[in-house]
Amino acid sequence: MPFWRGNRYSTGAGSHAQVEQLIRRGREIYIVSPYIDNYYAALIRRHAGRKRFYILSSSMKGNARRILESRGSWASVAVFAASVVVILCILFALSLLSPGIAVLAVLAVLARIAVFKHFSGNRIRLKVPGRFVHAKMYISERMAITGSANLTYNGMHSNIEHMETVYDPRTILELKKQFWKIWDA
Repeated sequence: MPFWRGNRYSTGAGSHAQVEQLIRRGREIYIVSPYIDNYYAALIRRHAGRKRFYILSSSMKGNARRILESRGSWASVAVFAASVVVILCILFALSLLSPGIAVLAVLAVLARIAVFKHFSGNRIRLKVPGRFVHAKMYISERMAITGSANLTYNGMHSNIEHMETVYDPRTILELKKQFWKIWDA
């Protein structure tokens, strides 16, 4: 069935499947959930490299806010660069590596660092409104999900919830307008 036909409803403990699909496949994602836990904050963080997230949440559980606001780790890039340099030095010292290949390898390390620097910026915009927001909306370009489930592990996996998934472009546009009204309020 094409994405624009028909709505889907989920009840029970299966809410996570559609929401996680939206997070994985969307390019620009709008989330309104009063509660977000560490599990879903980490999921969003993992997918935020080449996407934009706009999140409204009244109350974050645990370290969710810190996870969402983090900018990536230079430590992983430093370890990668140092290990490549050490390997290159060993290979060069053993005469197993020509100077031209060594230069190419160093350029590859520099490219990796440049790519990290480009994508490590936080592409997650987080806003905690002054008033408590009870709405739950998950919106991307091609689908929108509304219902009762918070963006927490229990809300998506354990609780009995009701969620409606919409594929109609007009409805998605209307939900985005609602999102921005809440964001700007």
